[in-house]
Amino acid sequence: MRLSQILEGCEINTSYEDTEITGIASDSRAVKEGNLFICVKGGRFDGHDFAAEAIQKGASVILAEKIPEGTDAEKVILAGDTRLAESLAWYNFYGKPAERMTKIAVTGTAGKTSTVFIMRHILSAVGRRVGIITTIRAMSGERILPLGEHGGSSVVDLYGAMTTPDPEFFWYAVSEMQKDGCDTLIYEASSQSILRKNTAAIVPDIAVYTNLSEEHLDAHGTMENYFAAKAELLRGVKKAVINIDDEWFKALPQMYPDCDFVKISAHPGKVGECDVCALRYRSHGEDGIEYVYFSDKAVFRVMSPQIGFYSVYNTIEAAACALSLGADPMTVQEALADMDGIDGRMYRIQCRYTMDVSKNKKIRELPGVFIDYAHTPRALSSACKALYSIKKEKSKAGSRLIVLFGCGGDRDKNKRPMMAKAAQEYADFTIITGDNPRSEDPADIIDDILSGIDKTKPYIVIPDRRAAIKYAVTASGGGDIILLAGKGHEKYEITRDGMKPFDEEQIVRDAFSEKIQNNIK
Repeated sequence: MRLSQILEGCEINTSYEDTEITGIASDSRAVKEGNLFICVKGGRFDGHDFAAEAIQKGASVILAEKIPEGTDAEKVILAGDTRLAESLAWYNFYGKPAERMTKIAVTGTAGKTSTVFIMRHILSAVGRRVGIITTIRAMSGERILPLGEHGGSSVVDLYGAMTTPDPEFFWYAVSEMQKDGCDTLIYEASSQSILRKNTAAIVPDIAVYTNLSEEHLDAHGTMENYFAAKAELLRGVKKAVINIDDEWFKALPQMYPDCDFVKISAHPGKVGECDVCALRYRSHGEDGIEYVYFSDKAVFRVMSPQIGFYSVYNTIEAAACALSLGADPMTVQEALADMDGIDGRMYRIQCRYTMDVSKNKKIRELPGVFIDYAHTPRALSSACKALYSIKKEKSKAGSRLIVLFGCGGDRDKNKRPMMAKAAQEYADFTIITGDNPRSEDPADIIDDILSGIDKTKPYIVIPDRRAAIKYAVTASGGGDIILLAGKGHEKYEITRDGMKPFDEEQIVRDAFSEKIQNNIK
């Protein structure tokens, strides 16, 4: 591909020879003969420091913001912003794959993945062919797209999926969607990816804002900075669906007066302030929720198997977005009613067994076990509140809500004591354990959590997460509900030794099998 084609749209400050380029790299370790090497400054490393190494490995052109030390200036092209240039370069390299797609970006602290999957389900029901990029996975229609061993990172040695992949992987995924005939792209936009301009080569047709709570402050410093990063996504966007029950997002219409906002609320008292409101909310416990979708353009009853009051926001924003794209209200209603569970998002493990209960009076009913990705205080509190309500509805004497959680290493330490308080707000019994300690000492993480624990309420510390899950299952009774919070869809655990397989659902099933066998004997 010609260099001029790759650099189309980039702010270039020097002249250059329009040569043939074999590929693009922003990691000197991945450079191949004839590549364009883009110098990107990150949190830990600056690509300018590796430009000379890239040339030695065969890079024919360097794109940089300054002449890197030890390089031939004739091989350097200067750009105003190499992060933006990187997104544009990969977008051009893959043939501008999103050019003819409807592009929907979903951002916020919690609810992004659920909202994307619900929206995908609705839009697929109305006949669109949808591609998605989420924390869980990237999909083109029903096809899962691989994003490399680091889950979408091109320069960082971190295991596991990224909320929004680096440009190399993001635009590869979209190009595969284009090949498969997708007409709609829905993706999660993390605050870090917005600042890094991972997807800046395009402007979303619609932006969806879920909520904002304390998270990623290790990267942003303050909530004001965190909000500013989220707000930046709206630059140039013509339509947005926002949650005005969130105090932060209420300010967006004043900041972007040229954007057409669809304001949603889950509180009937705000009917006059919003465009869409949820009325007559009812919880059906483990069977889901019910409410009336009310707006000037459509009124219909929503029955959704998604549980918890927070699911009102996920479903109503997905529905509002679909309706703004011309979806039929009846189709939206039907799609919301038959939406399956989402991996790691309040996912219930269905455990069944066959035995003669007359021989075993101890086990007549298995406790309900839910896996949820809740890894912020607000998300954990919402998940616990939803399950606490279900427990109350069961009205079984002595039943408990057992909450198991930990905190990730090398992440915001300030939220750790807040997680303890969020769990204990509704939990009858709390189990504090590990959760991807990464390079940190697990004991130090637990100490941070314990600084927020109320020692007058029942709790236990079991650092090994596998042992903690087994303990939760063994100690539970038939009317209990267990919440395994923090890992959600993840099928791995990250420690100092790297990544190893860790499937919470299988661990639960094995623990139940052992429990049942022990009670039969």
